Amino acid sequence: MKKITVLMLGLILVGNASAALDTDSLKTELDKIELTNADAKSAIEKYKKGVLKNDLKSMNLLGVECMTGTNVKADFNMGITLLEEAANEGYLDAQYNLGNYYFIFWIRKPDNTAYYSTATKWLRKAIKTGDLRSYNLLGRLYSEYGKHQGDPAFLTQARMQLGAIPKIEEVSDKSDDIVSCQALAGNICLAQWRMTGDTATIREAKKWYRLVLKSKLEYPTYSSYIDSLAFVLSQGVPMSIDPKDENAEANAVPQGGPMMGGFGGMGGFGGGPMGGFGGPMGGPGGPGQGGPTGPVANYPGGMMQMMNFIRSNTFYPKDCEDNRIKDNVTVQFTIGTDGAVINPKVIKNTNYLLGQEAMRTVMLMPDWIPAKKEDGTAVEYTTTTNVSFGSGGMGGMGGMMF
Repeated sequence: MKKITVLMLGLILVGNASAALDTDSLKTELDKIELTNADAKSAIEKYKKGVLKNDLKSMNLLGVECMTGTNVKADFNMGITLLEEAANEGYLDAQYNLGNYYFIFWIRKPDNTAYYSTATKWLRKAIKTGDLRSYNLLGRLYSEYGKHQGDPAFLTQARMQLGAIPKIEEVSDKSDDIVSCQALAGNICLAQWRMTGDTATIREAKKWYRLVLKSKLEYPTYSSYIDSLAFVLSQGVPMSIDPKDENAEANAVPQGGPMMGGFGGMGGFGGGPMGGFGGPMGGPGGPGQGGPTGPVANYPGGMMQMMNFIRSNTFYPKDCEDNRIKDNVTVQFTIGTDGAVINPKVIKNTNYLLGQEAMRTVMLMPDWIPAKKEDGTAVEYTTTTNVSFGSGGMGGMGGMMF
């Protein structure tokens, strides 16, 4: 039987003294673990026997019991000992758990850099296996440490660490862990922008939040990320992150053309599982009063392409669909001088979830072709649109307004 090292750590974890235990001594130490939940006696005894047989899973599970005090009296010395033994043998869950517990110790005593260093050590071992939980936790650790130290370099390190995850820049409909890492990356970028004012980081935050909001896995629990993206798009920072299509402007419907004037364009799609998208109004005075008199931004490919985008990307929140809740949500937004959607806000709705969904869809739109004056100078262009949920017919007449 391999000897197990007992570290004299406790919650404060200030000592480095250790003593090697033989099997008999180890059994004596295990017998000192005090059961607090009689219903868990069988499981705890099984873990103890597994530890004596050098079973790494048992070491990890009993270590967690000792750390949490769920079914036995909390014993940090024994918990750390068991977890380190399993972790040193390469057991992933033990490595992750050690990283997590030392992170907690550091949060409680942030001036103790040994906790931070130890958490980092174990999590860096764990990510070598590709474990996404450990990537996420290490990113959080770097970020929190950087904010505590006031050093943005640690936040940059956190972003780089998360950026190394395979497929992290793809929309994920299969892995909650990937979506969680994307959301964390967005939060870290936003924190770094607040710390440094570097506009590149807030644009990167937009990228990560949009990836989160494109995933079906987060729906409908991602309301906080809708709010985060709306905040990012409302800070007066150029927001274009989309690759430019050199042919988009040439193929766009001309400003003031048939889709923009006359009777106000098409109505929205109604009825199905997705919301409807209202057509453009004729101008400041509403439908039927002629086209816009000033510069107009254009959706790449024209209004039909925009309505197709909305139709494909708007989802009916299940709770609202099940309860047959209908709404006609009006969202106002601006097309910036770089073509990006900025300053989105719901200006008319009766249901919060449907309002959030309409906001989400509008914020996922690609860059538009910006409005330009006759001399070629790009100008901002403010507009509204209606997104209809649960309508039996066409979506309501929508909302371009100036």
